[in-house]
Amino acid sequence: MDDKEKQSRESQTQILEIQKDIEHLNYILKELDKDKDFLKEHFTKKNSERLKDIEKIHARMDKHIQTELNYHQSIRDKATDEHTSIHKRIAQVERWIWIFFGGFTVVGALLGKASFTNVFN
Repeated sequence: MDDKEKQSRESQTQILEIQKDIEHLNYILKELDKDKDFLKEHFTKKNSERLKDIEKIHARMDKHIQTELNYHQSIRDKATDEHTSIHKRIAQVERWIWIFFGGFTVVGALLGKASFTNVFN
């Protein structure tokens, strides 16, 4: 065998190996595409399920928050009503205190005037 023939056979062998490698790579690419499609479908389905779960949790949290807000609003309303009631009672007591102080002042002034006039007349 001469060198050309030997080189030609080696080239053909290498070409066949490369063709087999190309076929194998094409097969691997097709399988990767299948896997990619499966994963995309699988994760999309799982993702939508997770989103639904998250929506349920958000709904529960919103409901809980609304319940807490209503509770605190009712507590605040009760406290405001009690404050208003106590304020009215204090205002009434202050009014009576001023009435009694005024009455005592008038009575004291009259008694003081009456006793001074009796002493100096």
